[in-house]
Amino acid sequence: MSKHSLQTLLATSTALAVCLIANVGFAVAAEVPAAEVPAAAVAADDQSTSANQAGQANDRQSLTTSDIIVTGSRTAEAAPLTASLTTTQPQAAISREFIDNANAASDFNELIALTPGVSISGTGNGQGFSETKAVIRGFQDGEYNVTYDSIPFADTNNPTHHSTSFFPSTTIETVVVDRGPGNASQLGQATYGGNINMYSRAVSDKQGVMGEALLGNWNSFIGRAEVQTGKIDKWNGAKFALAGQYLKSDGALTNSPVMSKNLFFKGVIPIGASNKLTIMSTWNRNYYYQSDVLKGSTCGYAQSGYATLKAVNCSATSNIGMYGLNYGMGGDPTKQDYWKYNRTDKTTDFSYLRLQSDLSEHLSLDNRVYMYGYTNNTMSGNTSTVVTGFSGAGTATSPYKAVTDASQIPGYNKMNKYRVIGYIGQADYTFGFGKAKVGGWYEHANTWRHTWDFSWTTGLPSYDQKFYSGVASTLGYPSTALANIKYEQNSSWDQFQLFGELELRPVSNLAITPGVKYVNFKRGVNAMVNADSYRSPANTSATWTKALPFGTINWQPKTNWSFYGQYAQGMYVPDLSSFYTPSYDAATAAQSNTVAAAVKPQTSTNYQVGTVWHGRKVSVDLDGYIINVNNKIASATDTTAFSGTLVNIGTVHYKGVEGQIAYMPIEGLTVFGNGSYNYAHSGTTNAQVAKAPFSTAAAGFIYKHKGLRVSFSQKFTGPQYATELFSVKSSANGVPTAITQYSTTDGVRLYRISPYSTGEFAISQEIGEHFRIGATVSNVFNSRAITAVSNASTGAATTTSGTTTYQTSYGTADQFSFLPPRSFMVDVRVKY
Repeated sequence: MSKHSLQTLLATSTALAVCLIANVGFAVAAEVPAAEVPAAAVAADDQSTSANQAGQANDRQSLTTSDIIVTGSRTAEAAPLTASLTTTQPQAAISREFIDNANAASDFNELIALTPGVSISGTGNGQGFSETKAVIRGFQDGEYNVTYDSIPFADTNNPTHHSTSFFPSTTIETVVVDRGPGNASQLGQATYGGNINMYSRAVSDKQGVMGEALLGNWNSFIGRAEVQTGKIDKWNGAKFALAGQYLKSDGALTNSPVMSKNLFFKGVIPIGASNKLTIMSTWNRNYYYQSDVLKGSTCGYAQSGYATLKAVNCSATSNIGMYGLNYGMGGDPTKQDYWKYNRTDKTTDFSYLRLQSDLSEHLSLDNRVYMYGYTNNTMSGNTSTVVTGFSGAGTATSPYKAVTDASQIPGYNKMNKYRVIGYIGQADYTFGFGKAKVGGWYEHANTWRHTWDFSWTTGLPSYDQKFYSGVASTLGYPSTALANIKYEQNSSWDQFQLFGELELRPVSNLAITPGVKYVNFKRGVNAMVNADSYRSPANTSATWTKALPFGTINWQPKTNWSFYGQYAQGMYVPDLSSFYTPSYDAATAAQSNTVAAAVKPQTSTNYQVGTVWHGRKVSVDLDGYIINVNNKIASATDTTAFSGTLVNIGTVHYKGVEGQIAYMPIEGLTVFGNGSYNYAHSGTTNAQVAKAPFSTAAAGFIYKHKGLRVSFSQKFTGPQYATELFSVKSSANGVPTAITQYSTTDGVRLYRISPYSTGEFAISQEIGEHFRIGATVSNVFNSRAITAVSNASTGAATTTSGTTTYQTSYGTADQFSFLPPRSFMVDVRVKY
């Protein structure tokens, strides 16, 4: 950590300590009762609200106001997904009851799979047994926020996420998918695509102990335990929860075992009558065997571009030809895909302290200080050739030449280790016709990343990267001593965001909330070997700033019916690859700095409207949206561009409609359904962007009666394309001069993934007060549909016309991912 960063951290920590002490002292002396929840939030007897859940991050002081979930009927409350009557943007809140009865191994992406506009990929090793990715309306992971108790978390090279690394379902009370940037107080690096806001398990007022064991196919086992202390009177009503989970499975794919374990602790401690301290900490360790290089299973068949994409007629030597659709890792130690050569081991932690203080009837403060860490130690096979050393003298007349050994198995070690610390503070002031909220966020991150090449055969370094050989054309590359290092890099960021919102209520059932957020983000890199094309040293930084306006409205003509509208700007901060331009001498270093500073943050402008109605038997919500993304970031292709340069290349346009409905025809039975149409067109290709389904839908039911619970759901994912329509190979002054287009010459676009669906069935029975037995079946109809394709041009037919090269067939090295086979899990739960 730099001296400046340390000083900033110490100053922030000191200010926080002073603030906390002052708040506690003032509030204990004052003993002011907690402010009441606004009447609009509890206006009807049928309504319930998370605002009154003490110690929950979506309580009445929630940073994200729309995540204060207000339901207006038992039908809305019983539905697995619902939208709050007070929301200001399209929303799906996933209930704890649904989470508790879903497949126990589900990660947070799989828990939100039924949400309109959401699609999931990466489930091939079985639900919860491999990392998944969620797409929201065409926005990919890294283009939206993920938060836990309103605290954003993500990787530090770019804001992507690891769905199995931090928070198993035992640590999640509810998940709210906000399909919009939120208000000004919604924090994060990628607010422009939406937000997945998780909220931690609630701490119960009642004492209790729970133990659970689950068994499934592929030798799967999950063990869980939870202790709730309930309110402890001698500690002023303090209450605590401690939980743990152990998971192990061989996985659905060949030679792909997984293991994880998690510990979770949370305490809610009243201090006086007007302060509440929440302590939360969770620790997670998991490992799995999966290639870091391969992205699926090869088929080895150059299928015609006119045919529907399927993994059929696969060659005998392909992955699918040898192992079938369940290929994961191989069993031959002479091959780089041997499972023991491909292990990822991750350890994470996440902790925070939150102090909420009511300083008067109108003024409250909310302070959070937090930290989280991530360590990813990956050992992988590689597709390169092992280089054992060099011949030659390293001069122009006798340059170094690599000495290779094709008999050895290439591999590499990849490390990604970071620690993030931060502080979030907010003040809320209520007055006669509204509420004002102001606050800020500061965060510091340090990261160490490397990739070292070696031989699995000998354990010695493999010098297979480019190097300075002694001739002038290789002058920019590192010496031979560093030729086994792909990159060795330290990076950091210091960011802060300031926000203000003014919720105006000219009448009790109308809330108009303008707001503004200021973003200041400084990112730096200090690398002995950077991840640019020359692997040059780097020591540079850049700062990006922007002010983002917001405006929302929520009108409730009736206590169970609301209309909302949102105008908001979102922002994505340029990621670490902004510094991946060569800097091997003074001239290139100066140019690298100029290039990084010239990249503008991606921004979005969002226009959204919707309505929510919670009737006695039916609940409905509908929305429509238009989102325009500007300053899309991509690699430069101009012939005059500096190698590795990132540039802003235009726009992407999103628009669509979405809806949810739940119906309770009789007591105990809830039938639900939802659907979406999602248009996501690139301004560059004028076609649907890759990995963005045109539509989604879901349907199902939940039945509960005298301790029996039965449910079924089916999720439909519409057609999508695995690749962009074309890639630009070169351009001049921003105009493409050569492209590769993935289509036939008469316009049939390749890599179309056909629609698919998958279902889940669950049944459980309470036996008395202390026992429950149950079972879940995932992928009920055993669909093995293709969910993703990593394309490769190897073996593909091509034809060239003018500046366009058409790839008219699929490649023999294309790699396919599939839905996992049908699986089951049975469980026994004991509670007291």
